[in-house]
Amino acid sequence: MNVKIAAVGSSSLIAEEIRDIARALLSERLPVILRRTEEITDDRSADLYLCARTQYEQLSHIIPRERLFLMELQPDSTFFFAISRIPAGSDVYIFNNHIAYPKELAAYCRALGMDRVNYIPLAFEEVPQEDLSHALAHASYIIGVDRFVNLLKQPPYRSVLRPDVQIIAGKRTASLHSAFAVLHSLAGILLDDLRARWHSEAHSPARLREIAADVDSAIDILQAGTIRTVVSQAAIAEPNSVSAEHAHRDLPPKKLHDYIAERLDLLAFLKHKIDTLNR
Repeated sequence: MNVKIAAVGSSSLIAEEIRDIARALLSERLPVILRRTEEITDDRSADLYLCARTQYEQLSHIIPRERLFLMELQPDSTFFFAISRIPAGSDVYIFNNHIAYPKELAAYCRALGMDRVNYIPLAFEEVPQEDLSHALAHASYIIGVDRFVNLLKQPPYRSVLRPDVQIIAGKRTASLHSAFAVLHSLAGILLDDLRARWHSEAHSPARLREIAADVDSAIDILQAGTIRTVVSQAAIAEPNSVSAEHAHRDLPPKKLHDYIAERLDLLAFLKHKIDTLNR
């Protein structure tokens, strides 16, 4: 399979986060390259581009929308459970590089009913260092995306924090809708490519086995991706990989034709199910 995915972010940290989510939900068998938004000047780097909400509009002027996917990144349920235990009336600082996401996160927390605390955005790339240090020195509760709040363990932030500060780090994943949108497009690319290879010229036994292995691999990726997408919302243990039987390894060449045809039908069925989940 020759499918390339690009994880695009306003910073390397965000691009890495999107890459790690894509690998966890899809497969490490598919290459995911890292790009900062400013590096995207054309649409030739990858087949699919994944980005966060703040970058989507800018990238949509360069990447065709059918190949550009908004990854709606949200912390898993354990993050919100931890926030719900913060005493009412507390000041809760949301630590992030830019202010857009803290505002969005605060609104989401309020929508979930966690509206008895005071959410205070703290964007470390948008406020003077003196103001940032003053706010951190008085903070009893700090929340945010793990990749950003983990910076608080390092200089220059570590020395200004209160010894009793409580830091709640959220590990983000993709929303069901955005993940299934990517799976839907990926399923179409894999199916079209495999069908084209299957219906091309006559194949040698070695070529048949290569196609059979790639069909099995595509099915593995889509089955595991669907399960992992659902499971990731609850932050429970990662499921075991769903593995195809790979029975083609023991089949004689004359049986491989029927095997590949049946597996392609199964791949088409999986794509249809993902289409249904993506509606």
